[in-house]
Amino acid sequence: MSLKAATVRAIAAWMLRLFLGASFVLSGWAKCVDPWGFVYKIQDYLTVWGIDTYFTTEVCAVSAVALSVTELVLGIALLTGSMRRAAPLGALCMMAFMLPLTVYIYIADPVADCGCFGDLWVISNGATLAKNIAITLGAIALLWLRKAGDYLIRPTLQWVALDLTGLFGLALALVGWFIQPVADFRPYAPGQPLMAESASESVPQFIYEKDGELRAFALDALPDSTWTFVSAGNPAGDDDSSLAVFDGDDEVTDEVLGADGDLMILVVNNPSLSYLTRARLCNEISHAVDASGGRMIGLIAADGESFDLWADIARPDFPVFSCGDTALKQLARGAAALVAVRDGKVMWKRSLATVDPDIAASESPLDSVTPVDDGLLALRMSTAWLFLLLILIVFDHFSRSHPQKS
Repeated sequence: MSLKAATVRAIAAWMLRLFLGASFVLSGWAKCVDPWGFVYKIQDYLTVWGIDTYFTTEVCAVSAVALSVTELVLGIALLTGSMRRAAPLGALCMMAFMLPLTVYIYIADPVADCGCFGDLWVISNGATLAKNIAITLGAIALLWLRKAGDYLIRPTLQWVALDLTGLFGLALALVGWFIQPVADFRPYAPGQPLMAESASESVPQFIYEKDGELRAFALDALPDSTWTFVSAGNPAGDDDSSLAVFDGDDEVTDEVLGADGDLMILVVNNPSLSYLTRARLCNEISHAVDASGGRMIGLIAADGESFDLWADIARPDFPVFSCGDTALKQLARGAAALVAVRDGKVMWKRSLATVDPDIAASESPLDSVTPVDDGLLALRMSTAWLFLLLILIVFDHFSRSHPQKS
């Protein structure tokens, strides 16, 4: 093979490694950061297929973390030219499952998006299919060109980079599962307003139907008279992730969430008996928040009799309201969590199981928690991981360039 041909093959191989590696690293990192979000997406699929009762949340969680960490490790192996045969084969094995799945999703449209990149980057089902076709073809080409180009890390040290990446991904997932995601890409991230617009400032929406399609229009924006009025509000099947708070049958969103000042919100996504282990602590926290001049409320993913039963058992010393399951999962991850809001903006979120009981003795409970979800921890962890990988690459390059003389 001529030098020119070898150079072209090496450039082509590294372009493929960069494309494939970046895709897997981005996908794996986003899902490691938010394992709860990936679990919710898995459960969406299982529900559509009617087999959700056969898989517990714990089984879904282990599967989600394992797949996320594997994607991240595989991405680094591709990016660094490590495991030259195993890495593209691993990518093809994943695509052997993912490509048929995305074809089905594209045709049947059972879920809004596949969740490939979590909430970091939401793409359409059509874009997902195109991406997976490109990855499959790229992995096949890279398997053919696997020997082209030099490697960044010698084979004897590649396991260090891959193990380091695996530990990094696992650390991200553990923090995200037990505390909160270290980076929040959802609508209610720290620093963002809890309510984008108050109901009094929003334009009234009226639902009309035409040829089986439901669409919302302002009263003066109806395109023509062929549309039939259905109701006022949000169209069925539209985005149900916005916070709508109910006191019985009455919507009280503005009254409950719209005021300035300090607000501590107990978010209960899973109103089960597990909450009772910390019910007393929540009441103590509510007393501390009241004493500091703030207020505390509960938003519970239940209504009707199930809501009343939960309230009777939990006996909160603060007002509790009903809220949609999807909206609460967007607000905070986990079965139960605390969300601190000041002057209408989210300060931090914390899973209830990891809240320090000393918060109840604090003069300012909202200021007594160090946030993990403001992006700083994600930046520090990711920077440390990338720095160690860079040190390994530089060390390996230097040791190869300056071999020790025997």
